[in-house]
Amino acid sequence: MLVAPASSQITLTTVFILPDGTVSPSNIPIQRNGDTYTLTDDVYDPILVQKSNITIDGAGYTLKGPLSAMDINSQIVLGLGPNTTITVEYIIGLDFDKNVSGVTVKNLNISNFSIGIYIRTTHNNFVDNGVSDNIVGVLLSGSANTIMKNYIADNRQGLFFGFEQVNGSAGNIPSDITISDNSFVKNEVQLSGCVCKIYNFSEAKHAWDNGKIGNYWSNYNGTDQDHDGIGDTPYVIDVLNMDNYPLIQSPISPPTVAQTIPTWLIIMLIVAPVVAVVTLIFVFRKNRKNSHGNYEDQNTNVNGSI
Repeated sequence: MLVAPASSQITLTTVFILPDGTVSPSNIPIQRNGDTYTLTDDVYDPILVQKSNITIDGAGYTLKGPLSAMDINSQIVLGLGPNTTITVEYIIGLDFDKNVSGVTVKNLNISNFSIGIYIRTTHNNFVDNGVSDNIVGVLLSGSANTIMKNYIADNRQGLFFGFEQVNGSAGNIPSDITISDNSFVKNEVQLSGCVCKIYNFSEAKHAWDNGKIGNYWSNYNGTDQDHDGIGDTPYVIDVLNMDNYPLIQSPISPPTVAQTIPTWLIIMLIVAPVVAVVTLIFVFRKNRKNSHGNYEDQNTNVNGSI
């Protein structure tokens, strides 16, 4: 089982996106525009979403947890098998309340948590994000979810299916999910889940491609004889999980913050041409005046000598 860490060990303030849409505490760098919540800087506290049908846009910023590399490597990971009771301290970076659905998360980096994001509900979209340096990158137990175009790298477990219960009782294994175009890069275990003694062969196989394109797996050792960018042989995870169209090269990189031009530079770009034009006009007029004065002096000298 999992229990939350003792408050004496780690002190964090949970950020809430409340059912009425407000963000609490209000000083967190998250800007609301209707049903879209955009980060305006890095956030260092876990976020709990309590409102459905919203979009969280990371804008390239990072939701960063408190765990160091030593913490991540020393803690016990999930998925030890049935009939195993264990207490694991955990901190979830981005979590959804049990009645929340229809959340889209995009352009967000998540790092240094026990669990980067826990998707326990349905009809959510996790697209164009970066998840790295967590114990578990993405914990997925909700069905009918989409996970696409994410960079999932350097986690102890990249993606974890299901949620193991006490005494080996069945967890929630997701179904009807779409997982494609992601990059799984150097995770200690790319995909994990509850290690069961016997596979449930009545369970539908999970789709790891859209029928044409799968995912990139850094430990795929197949070939690409026809040079179409798709591996010639499937990437086999287990009997229920197989990517039939593994990508040879990673199509995804972590999102980055858009580079904006500083206000002072914008002012300089506007003012500099004006100053240059005024200066040229001044120099031109001065030179013209000097030339005219020299011409009159020359005429005076000529007239005086006659």
